[in-house]
Amino acid sequence: MSRRAAPGALTPAQRRAVLASDPMTGEVAGSPATGAALRGRGLAVAYGRAGRYYLTEAGRRLREELREKSRGGPCEEPSPAPVPAGRSGAAGPAGSTGSGAFTAATGDGPPSREDPGQRTAAVARAWAGVLEIRRVTDGRAGPGPGAPAPWERTRAVWAVSLALEAAGVPPSAVDGSGRRTRAGYRVLDSDEPGSARVEWRGPAASAGRDHAERELRRCAEHLAGRGWEALLYWGARRAPFLLVTPGTP
Repeated sequence: MSRRAAPGALTPAQRRAVLASDPMTGEVAGSPATGAALRGRGLAVAYGRAGRYYLTEAGRRLREELREKSRGGPCEEPSPAPVPAGRSGAAGPAGSTGSGAFTAATGDGPPSREDPGQRTAAVARAWAGVLEIRRVTDGRAGPGPGAPAPWERTRAVWAVSLALEAAGVPPSAVDGSGRRTRAGYRVLDSDEPGSARVEWRGPAASAGRDHAERELRRCAEHLAGRGWEALLYWGARRAPFLLVTPGTP
């Protein structure tokens, strides 16, 4: 259970960092040492690149108390939720470029060299982090995955890839020459902001149109259970694909 710090227990630097935290994301303003100290008090979590910290729910409540105290009355400014990575200070998901703790498999890279069990555990941790982002962002307390958070919508290819892999769907893979070596999903950018395109690709013998359509329909079901809406379309040469957009809460 996170410890709760009274306003008077914070140092001046810690109080300034809490008060100046980003109103939309909860990112802590101040040095990494200050962020680490707030984390030790249960008021922040480490997330993404080293040195970045975000307020927890307890941190946000404390921020409002500090603002009320400094203004001498109730705070009229709403406090949007922060974007934490997960519980217990675990590292959260990285961006779509793989610059942090987790790189999503989009289906356009080589087969993973990770031990299958380690990869499964890494995917599960990243997915748990995304669910925590959603929970804190929209304030939901009920069951279900909820709708994708704004954080996910700005990196839809990464988020959709993670959702599929977390559902147990295999990503496609290519060798050094770009030749498909494994059948699976492939996630690409779409023309619509906050959305992604999903194809089913693989070696010629395993990527027939009828087979691809069946697999994409399964992908659509998995995505629907993880907060995304996926509609099946047919592109050039009647090749099927999914247009994936954020679902509604």
